[in-house]
Amino acid sequence: MEYVKLVSKSDAWFKEGTESYDYECDENNKYRITLDQWNKATADDQFICCRGTRICENPKSENRILGEIYFDGECCMVDEFIVEIVDEIV
Repeated sequence: MEYVKLVSKSDAWFKEGTESYDYECDENNKYRITLDQWNKATADDQFICCRGTRICENPKSENRILGEIYFDGECCMVDEFIVEIVDEIV
């Protein structure tokens, strides 16, 4: 099976240079989205829901400490990522 490695670009929701994962995963059990999921997202609506590393920029809306690093999920534009097709789930 083929998977998609998603690496965040600058000015994206997730921390630049970090990898994002399937939305259903958690911080301790990370796995990549499948190529089929990616192809569907890019064909349908240009958005993909995923999880990754975030840095708090707005403590009031994020309910975190400014600069805090945490694992979060979001529906992102597909163009926020550098995409590489790989064979490994992690």
